[in-house]
Amino acid sequence: MRSRLCALGVAASLAVSTLATEASAALPLRAAKFGWDKVGVLRGSFSFREALDDKAIAKKLSNGLEVKLVMRGYVYPNAGGDPIALTAHTCSVALDLWNEVYLVSVNGAKSKPVVNKKGVYRLCTDLVDLPIADRPTLRNKPSDYYLAVKVEVNPVSADTLKKVQQWVTRSTGASGSISPGDTLFASFVGVFMKKIATADLVIDFQTDPFPS
Repeated sequence: MRSRLCALGVAASLAVSTLATEASAALPLRAAKFGWDKVGVLRGSFSFREALDDKAIAKKLSNGLEVKLVMRGYVYPNAGGDPIALTAHTCSVALDLWNEVYLVSVNGAKSKPVVNKKGVYRLCTDLVDLPIADRPTLRNKPSDYYLAVKVEVNPVSADTLKKVQQWVTRSTGASGSISPGDTLFASFVGVFMKKIATADLVIDFQTDPFPS
C-alpha cells in the first residue's frame, strides 16, 4: 500500500510539473528589468497597472470596497522543465470615502494613507527591485531563465492569500525566494496552472530572459 501511495504521489507531482510547464509556454511577453545587487540577489522591476485599471475593479475601488492583489513570479529555465524558484508580493487597497485617501497594505503590513492613484500604483503594481533569487539558486547563467507571473485580483481563496502573506513576511534570507524544497512550493505551482476562476481578475505574463 505504501509503495502504491508513493507511486501515486510521484505521478501527481509529475502531472503538476508538466501542466505548469505547459501553462508557462504560451504567456504574453512583458517588459521587465533585472539586475544583481551587491549581495548577489537578482532583483526585477515590472508593472501590472491593469490590475487596478480594469473597469469592474476600478468601480469597486471607487465605491470604497477593498481590492486585494496577489502576485507570484515563477523562475523557469528557458530550456523547459519545472520552476526552480518563486517570488511574491501582496497588496490590499481601499478608498476612504470620508477622508478621500487610499488605505494601502503591502505584504500584510499595517495600512497607510496614500493621497492618489499614482501612489497606489507605486506600492501595489509598479514593482521595483523585487527580490527574485540568489546566485546559488540560479546554478546556470541567469540568461537561462525567465519569470512567469500570475496576478490575482480579489482571489477566491482566502487561504491562498493568507499563505502567500505568511510566506512573504517570513525570514528567508537575502533572496526572499521559495524553492521546490519548501512545502508551499507545490501548492503555489498548482495555483499557477489552474484555468478555473480563481479571482475577479487574473493576469498572466512572462518576462524576457534574465541578464547575465
